[in-house]
Amino acid sequence: MCAVLVWCPHPPALAAPASDRPRYVVDLRVAPPFRTVTGRLAVTFTPNRPVTRLVFRLWPNATGARLVVSGVRAERPDPTTLVVRRVVAAHHHTTVRLTWRLVMPSGHRDRIARFGDGLRLGTFLPLLAWDERRGWLTDPPVQILGETAATPAADFDLHVHAPPGYRILASGAPLGGGRFDARAVRDIGLAVGRFHVQTAGEHGVTVRVASIRGASVMLQLAREALRKLSARYGQYPWRTYTIVVPPDLQNVGIEYPTLSFIGASRYPALFVDHETAHQWFYSLVGNDQARDPWLDETLATWAQVRLGAPEPPLHSSLPPAAARHVGAPMSYWNHHGDWYFYGVYGAGVRALSSLGDAGAVECALRNYVARRAYSIAQPGDLLDELDRVIPGAERRLRAWGIHR
Repeated sequence: MCAVLVWCPHPPALAAPASDRPRYVVDLRVAPPFRTVTGRLAVTFTPNRPVTRLVFRLWPNATGARLVVSGVRAERPDPTTLVVRRVVAAHHHTTVRLTWRLVMPSGHRDRIARFGDGLRLGTFLPLLAWDERRGWLTDPPVQILGETAATPAADFDLHVHAPPGYRILASGAPLGGGRFDARAVRDIGLAVGRFHVQTAGEHGVTVRVASIRGASVMLQLAREALRKLSARYGQYPWRTYTIVVPPDLQNVGIEYPTLSFIGASRYPALFVDHETAHQWFYSLVGNDQARDPWLDETLATWAQVRLGAPEPPLHSSLPPAAARHVGAPMSYWNHHGDWYFYGVYGAGVRALSSLGDAGAVECALRNYVARRAYSIAQPGDLLDELDRVIPGAERRLRAWGIHR
């Protein structure tokens, strides 16, 4: 596919984040040999409807790590769920304070890991699992490599204590002294290590690449991706974008708001484009990753292809049923893990391509991003936008298992 941008008439203005979004204040400590991370957390939450409980997800407990929470009376119905009983009226706020201890896994090459003389952390805190349209989200984790988290856009005031000589990279804008201010993001990523950091500007965004050995090519690729994706889907809305290249990752990308982990690869542009596209499709427009994984993975893959990457392959023996389940939840793919990549990434791009007019799809995506920014989107939100510019799109996508 070519990377020519098709004009989209009168895209709507970017929706603003909710003024009463959650606010996290996080203070944590790390030190070699990085076997544990300890911290305190306070979160202020304002529901848009009455609630009788607050549900936090402890996602590290599904990845081989162990997140232990104390300092608050709570129920633990399963290892990844923490329930605080509290009655809160609609549009009133409540604050929960707790302490936590994260026991790092050994040799685990995923979102929470130690590498040599450093560590990386993602989705590592107790996080509110609230969707303003659906309420509390309690989907179980899956065993395959895929996300099931869904969190509302929030503000994070993060303070990281690390020994001298270690660089700290995290989501949000660095304020100095290990402090970071992350505004209207739904999660945070963090890395601590003896990194070399390269920095450049791109249309008002400070772009950083942190690596052990230096990765100048990543810096240029990140700047180009931000520029091209902003032209397609609306201006990148945050002040910073950071890529961390951990020494233990190969051919892997892991996205977080304003920060991506990208491993060494023969195809760095592909991974940079894909993870940077997630800044629009996951970070800015969120989704229930357990119920609708295609809303971030299919769309990020579509975006990388529009920038010039080849379409992901469809395995020659892909069962027709898998290609007809693009919109399936992670509970389906948990039992069909061998086909997850081909079904959601590859067949998902084929599904959008089947609509025939790539420029019209791009226009619908730009409108979708603008209208659903900072929210947790549902399939119907995207299908409505597609139908506006491609009449009958929703009906045609049903053949691929995409439904409201």
